[in-house]
Amino acid sequence: MSYLDEPGDLVAAVPAMLGFVPERSLLVVVLTDSACEPQIGSAFVSAVLRFDLELPPEFTGDLAEIIADAVIRICDSADSTEVLAVIVDDRVTTPPPPGATDERGGNVALIASVAQHLADAEIGLEGSWATAAIEEGQLWWSVLGHPDRGLIPDPETSVAAVALSAVDKQVFASRAELVALVELDQEKAEQVSRLLPSARATVQHRYSAKRLDGDPDGGTRWALKRVLKVIAALDSGCLPTDYRTAEVAALLADRRVRDGLFATALSNYARPAESLWSHLTRTLPSPERAEAATLLAYSAYVRGEGPLAGIALQTALDAVPYHHFAILLDASLATGMDPLTMRRLGRSGAELMRGLGIEIDTPEASS
Repeated sequence: MSYLDEPGDLVAAVPAMLGFVPERSLLVVVLTDSACEPQIGSAFVSAVLRFDLELPPEFTGDLAEIIADAVIRICDSADSTEVLAVIVDDRVTTPPPPGATDERGGNVALIASVAQHLADAEIGLEGSWATAAIEEGQLWWSVLGHPDRGLIPDPETSVAAVALSAVDKQVFASRAELVALVELDQEKAEQVSRLLPSARATVQHRYSAKRLDGDPDGGTRWALKRVLKVIAALDSGCLPTDYRTAEVAALLADRRVRDGLFATALSNYARPAESLWSHLTRTLPSPERAEAATLLAYSAYVRGEGPLAGIALQTALDAVPYHHFAILLDASLATGMDPLTMRRLGRSGAELMRGLGIEIDTPEASS
């Protein structure tokens, strides 16, 4: 969350808050109250939502109504009654002349319609601006209300960018770069698929051996240690082999293993664990990639990376349309559940591990 008090600063801060540089988008900034009083005239940013300026061909309905409905749900969850809007559209490089209508019949009309839907729900659109691109020196201008304009400062030195760089949050050049983090490598997935039967047999043999030894939890304990070892190796720069990738996929079929691994998102291994989930999502076939994509989504969610979490969840649901946990996590994201609230799941995972005699370093465990 950040305080911003100038339109140009707000526009410049959007990529850092969103996680990537948006194009042809409508951004809705949700404002909330805070225990700390901001400077007069400034805004406390709670969330930034991105919408495409045009509906895909397969969708029907009123775009403004669809956007407003989503914003209303988030505002209800955040107890917010005020929002701001920013349009990014490279097809419109300058504001229309005073008194002129929206040449495209789109952007100004879209904002006005969204504002009306929000007003019906007692949510005020307190300001709206447009720009061709969020780049240093680009012109921004007001869309509705008093005409105003200015130049965008350097997005890389915005208040939000500087604050987020301190916590190592990456800003991607485009949404396509985020999608690439989960894009399936078909050739690699086919190679791993051929190894899955052997990997499953090995895992099943180990679980059976533990049960025969009178240790019913031994298989899960061994599996968790096995995955944590792969994460530790990745932290040292060692990517898993195709066979090890197949083996981890077989281990994630144990729901207690997956649930325990949610704890990695809160641990000192959070980054390499997230890298492993991303690698698995790219290299596992369906339906196996759904578990990895769900772990990736959770890790991104608790870091406040909502766009990546959403992309990963869509990947999980494409692989397994009725994946129970992915559906629950997707609903939490859609309703704007605070990432801090979602951390409880990771702490439950750490407790599960401790119950199996595995300690995982979670600095936030007492928070």
